Amino acid sequence: MRKRNVFYSLFFFLHLLQQASSDVHSISGYFLGSQGLNLPDYMERITVDDVGMYYYDSTMNAEVPCPEWLNTTEGQEHWKDINLISLDNRHRFASSLQSAILQFNLTGSSSNVNVYQGVGRCSLYPDGTLKAVLTHAFNGEDFLSFDIDTKTFIASVPQAVIYKRQREENPVFLEHLTFFYKKTCFERLKILLQHAPAVNMKKVPEVRLFKRTKAGSKVLTCHVTGFYPRDVQVEWVGAGLQSVEEEMVDVLPNGDGTYQTRRSVIRPEENPEEHKYSCVVHHSSVAGNVTKTWEEHSGLAAWIWISLICFFLAIAGTGLLFRRLCKTKDVGI
Repeated sequence: MRKRNVFYSLFFFLHLLQQASSDVHSISGYFLGSQGLNLPDYMERITVDDVGMYYYDSTMNAEVPCPEWLNTTEGQEHWKDINLISLDNRHRFASSLQSAILQFNLTGSSSNVNVYQGVGRCSLYPDGTLKAVLTHAFNGEDFLSFDIDTKTFIASVPQAVIYKRQREENPVFLEHLTFFYKKTCFERLKILLQHAPAVNMKKVPEVRLFKRTKAGSKVLTCHVTGFYPRDVQVEWVGAGLQSVEEEMVDVLPNGDGTYQTRRSVIRPEENPEEHKYSCVVHHSSVAGNVTKTWEEHSGLAAWIWISLICFFLAIAGTGLLFRRLCKTKDVGI
């Protein structure tokens, strides 16, 4: 069970599921120290609105070069600071990991899987509100958090108390950390929002419709992918449609900076050929919406055309390859 939680936690670190709304701008830092995984001992990634800005890990021997688009003196100073903080974080997370392993009495074989994570985020809301958080987790469970107003760490579990005290022994460190989450990170966010070209890109969603049978019912699925920014609305329109209650409707990253999601409905069984069902997608990259319509007879028409093509190819005697194509049952529409 513990290993499953560790890998579940690692999955979300690698895929970075953050932004709830495109109206909120955030700079986020993800820090991970690990043991027993085929990964670098330490990894760090910084994103702005889910777009990767910076990556560093313990196998890298040189500083991460400043991108060409960050060509202001202030921006380059921030980038230099990011590199310096990464080196400090690397050593700090090695200590954090070993402290947690010791307090949870998990010392032993080096093949044991243990993961120590940190997430720091500064968010700027449309009304000008600023919000910052810093939390730590060990093996997928809450471990420690930082209260910016009181400049103290809060232990989520008894095993974190010793490490909390160690962190609070250094008042200079606490002042620097507080200043960073009250001011520096917001300045950095504004600079990157202004200069990073990828933050302001928009990509139009691709919409595909599928049908499958589930527990005797016909289920229509609208798969929406390749869009950016993350905020999207997807809905089915048509008579008699029922939602699939157990379906997860999260927006998930594709790995290339774009996102995907899906919505499924149960189609009525009676006279489906008399109805049209449409998936309507609203996204900021499109004026209006993207609409795809499922028509039951469109599937039949596709099968007719396939059968006719196969028939004429067979008559022409064009070879085994085409006959195999005609025998194939798994043809997508």
